[in-house]
Amino acid sequence: MSEEQSTRGNLCCLVDDGEQQTIEVRISALGQFYQMLDPSPDLEKDLNPATVEYLVDTAEEMKNPKEHVHVALYLEESLYQNAELKSRMEKSVSAYFSRQVDILEHKHRMAHKKARRNLVRGLLFVIICVALSVVLTNFVNNPIVYAFGQSLTVIGWVALWTPAEFYLYLNREANEEIATMKRLAEATVSSKPLA
Repeated sequence: MSEEQSTRGNLCCLVDDGEQQTIEVRISALGQFYQMLDPSPDLEKDLNPATVEYLVDTAEEMKNPKEHVHVALYLEESLYQNAELKSRMEKSVSAYFSRQVDILEHKHRMAHKKARRNLVRGLLFVIICVALSVVLTNFVNNPIVYAFGQSLTVIGWVALWTPAEFYLYLNREANEEIATMKRLAEATVSSKPLA
């Protein structure tokens, strides 16, 4: 079993006490929480990918996707006793997901610009293809030319596939991902000793 799989297996669960849902995370070593290869200071350091995946997946599974997220870090005794480290770990959750929100929002803005350019190009291409198709199919009486004209119409509509996919599907998925990251960035994080 890989370290990431064993780390993911040691994480915990989503607890619903009727009033609020809490994502509980068991951390028995600093490497389960931080990406240890990242030389940045703790508040700028990336979190362990397995921990991030667990937090994101669990936040997405919550009954009410608009509900405020609570995260409880169950820390091994030596981690819990170090008040400064414990405080940095709690703040690191918000700091990490805030950075992710900024990154995702920037990527989403760039994707919107690209989709708009592709939509304009696609519409112009469709207009040209349909116009050529009309000319070929109405004024040239040849089955091969007719088939070519019909093919131009199909090719024109295919040119709109990428912008249509973005606006119909990818845009919504990106907005949902950003919303989940924002919820985790705004989460209330507390620490408890690992029993």
